[in-house]
Amino acid sequence: MKSIRNFFSSSVLRFKHFSRKAYAVFASMHRQVTIGRVCRAICDKELLKSGVAILNAVVLGCISPITIWAEQSDVPDEVADLTLQEVQVISQQTEIYSQAYRLVSVIDRTSIASLPVNSVSDILATLPGLDIRTRGTNGSQADVSMRGGTFDQVLICLNGIAVSDAQTGHYALNLPVPLSSIERIEVLQGAAASLNGGSAFTGAINIVTIQPQNDRYHTELQLGMNKYGHVEFTGGWKRKDCHVVASGNYSHANGYYAPNPSEKEQTALTNSDLNIVNLFSSVSYRGLDIQLGAQYKDAGAGMFYGFGSQDQFDATRTAFGSAHYGHSWDNWSIEAQASYRANYDRYEWHRGQRLYGNFHFAQNSSAALSAHYASAIGKTSFGIHFRNENIHSTNLGDTINPNGQVPNIEGFKLADVRVLNLVKGANRYNIAYFAQQTFHTHGFSASLAASGIYNSYFGHHWTAGVDLGYSIDGWNIYANANRSVRMPTFTDLYYNAGNQLGDRNLRPEKAVTASIGAAYQHHWDKAGTLNAQLDGFYRLGQDIIDWVYVASDTKRPYHAANQQRINTLGVEAIISYRWNHWLKLVQLSYGYTYLDLNLQEAQSRYLDYLRHKLVARIEHGIYKGLGASWTLTYRDRVGQYNNAQGDVQDFRPVVLLDGAIFYDFPQCRIMASCTNMTNRHYYDYGGILQPGAWFKLSLSYRL
Repeated sequence: MKSIRNFFSSSVLRFKHFSRKAYAVFASMHRQVTIGRVCRAICDKELLKSGVAILNAVVLGCISPITIWAEQSDVPDEVADLTLQEVQVISQQTEIYSQAYRLVSVIDRTSIASLPVNSVSDILATLPGLDIRTRGTNGSQADVSMRGGTFDQVLICLNGIAVSDAQTGHYALNLPVPLSSIERIEVLQGAAASLNGGSAFTGAINIVTIQPQNDRYHTELQLGMNKYGHVEFTGGWKRKDCHVVASGNYSHANGYYAPNPSEKEQTALTNSDLNIVNLFSSVSYRGLDIQLGAQYKDAGAGMFYGFGSQDQFDATRTAFGSAHYGHSWDNWSIEAQASYRANYDRYEWHRGQRLYGNFHFAQNSSAALSAHYASAIGKTSFGIHFRNENIHSTNLGDTINPNGQVPNIEGFKLADVRVLNLVKGANRYNIAYFAQQTFHTHGFSASLAASGIYNSYFGHHWTAGVDLGYSIDGWNIYANANRSVRMPTFTDLYYNAGNQLGDRNLRPEKAVTASIGAAYQHHWDKAGTLNAQLDGFYRLGQDIIDWVYVASDTKRPYHAANQQRINTLGVEAIISYRWNHWLKLVQLSYGYTYLDLNLQEAQSRYLDYLRHKLVARIEHGIYKGLGASWTLTYRDRVGQYNNAQGDVQDFRPVVLLDGAIFYDFPQCRIMASCTNMTNRHYYDYGGILQPGAWFKLSLSYRL
């Protein structure tokens, strides 16, 4: 206990030298930290401003902290005592947005390790303001939406690099990242004009991976019901200024159990098997960050996309790579990045049969350059982002290869498929350019941003935003307003199969989102830390892209269309308390969403949304290394659905309890976990019965 008492004592710590290292201890001390030596440029700016600066460099797609380098000086350390507000010294790719301006929810690796989760979507389901709707389980297929929006409106980033899918948001969470390689997950609630050309329509999610400061290894073996098996390895190495991470995992399940299924649902459950392989690697060296990832996934799709077949199948292959470089000198800094993502999708209406199936191969490539200048008034940023989106398909796009392949016919061998020679396809490019000015003085913060967007298919558009913040005595009060634009996906434009019909004449959807909120933090030396956040928002949506039911079309009754107006209001609140080993975390979060609809057509997908979401979490110690984690979730979804028999049903509120008990040895953890412990019968999507109670046992070893 002596070390704990010393840690929380009131003395002031003094760091005389620091550079581009992962001093995460700053964020966890909740204490005053003084800096012995800071580069002369920062000192000069602080003296000019008489005291307060937020040293966040706005980059294209994220906000990154300026690297602070110690300089040798003959001036004694005690000559000047300058206070720097919100200085962040981290080496991982950075936060997606400053918490000074809006609600940003963060869950770190320590909390993730104590949850009974197996995929990123499982983690996101515990956070407020997010609606996670799954088909299958363990990362088989999941859609994420925010604040009453759709799964196409959320920007997904990996270490600040956009990885969203231009084909469809259904594959946005095809992320080749094992959970043991994740440092934290950040969730930005609401639109942001400066974020990736304004493409964060309802919000953004950023997955940040580890960057080891010493050699480390993690292995895990997990077994469970339904013949579930999972093996994972993550290694991290540091050699001088070089950081390397390599990780991979494999998951398999024969399907899943669900309580009280109908005859059709039981048949579909026997076709819910899953095989997933994830590979990820990253290298960081003196401002250069490179990451590579690949995912292999085969999933029995039951009745995922229609009740006429209970033996559907979906196979996806995803590859991703990016490079990012940052350099600073004097008051200037530059950022450059390039990325590539490819996603192959083979869908079969009847497993093993090509008839009525689809083949898609989508590619996204991007490059960006931005510059930033720090002055006495704040920071000026500007940049440009180029993105090319391409698809080859049997269904999406125009006929680009008249003599190309049509492999969704009987007898066509998979080994003969050439994805770049499929009969249809489309290509478009997007150029976004932005400018942003931030101001900081005596606790006040402000940001003004504007972005122009040119799309080769939809022409010119624009976004803009203003963010205000004020910090004092543990409080942070903010208000913001942002305009956002989203281009239709290739599926919105071209899909023509089953009971759905896209529309080539769709217009980009637009929205203006305003929010106001406050955050409070208080730390007691011997009694832990309290955090509280409250946020209210209102979104005015225009030309919102929807899929509506058109009764006159008996062949493909669901059409893509622009709705005239869909406005959304809501409130989100989070309160949490952390103390010690015996009470590591108590957290309660609540989200409320209401949609004001002016629909041109009935049977809109917006008639089905999550109105209430309440999550209660507690993590506590029991005895020495023995501890437990519990998550209670209440979800109340508005709307109706058709069940597998075709009957119209109302969505019912559901209460879910997940839990885990674990024992920590010095280098090992044994965990027993169970999801849906009370074996509730419920649906995220109509007709797709969700898993019942699922017990798993895991053993992890770290070195």
